[in-house]
Amino acid sequence: MCDSKKASHPGPVPGFFLPLMACRNVCRGKVSAQCRTTLVFMLWVKAFHIVFIASWFAGLFYLPRIFVNLAQVSADVPPESQRERERLLLMASKLLTFTTLLAVPALALGTWLWLGYGIGRGPGNGWLHAKLAVVVLAVGYHHVCARLLRKFSENRNTHSHVWFRWFNEVPVFLLTAAVILVVVKPF
Repeated sequence: MCDSKKASHPGPVPGFFLPLMACRNVCRGKVSAQCRTTLVFMLWVKAFHIVFIASWFAGLFYLPRIFVNLAQVSADVPPESQRERERLLLMASKLLTFTTLLAVPALALGTWLWLGYGIGRGPGNGWLHAKLAVVVLAVGYHHVCARLLRKFSENRNTHSHVWFRWFNEVPVFLLTAAVILVVVKPF
């Protein structure tokens, strides 16, 4: 747990979400009970942040797959295909709602880690700025999915199923970039 970056950094900065004690002596083994409790609680917040991020991205992975199927089913089709289209629209609508409900705590917990615990503050934390850019892109992708679903509902889709197959790859790159930035911290 003690590496050169953490040893040179003064520790978590008190934030406005939770009053924190600066844990300056973590690497020297002099950890107060209050500081230990704060660090354990931060790990719980981080764990739930990861769970909600994984769940949010699962929805972002699957929603465009439904769009692929919707793009293959024309709006002017026999009744049995029309029922399939309505079923796919219902599935996509429910998944978008559920995915949005997962995105909210994922973003809130990430904000808590950043502002409340000071993760990513201080020198040598340029990775966080890049990760925040990835988060903005992920939220934008989520918004585009909502707009595309609205177009499907109104029979105004103009994209082919091949386009949606490529569109489906975007969250893979976003998640890969975020994980690399958080784990490797290249800058």
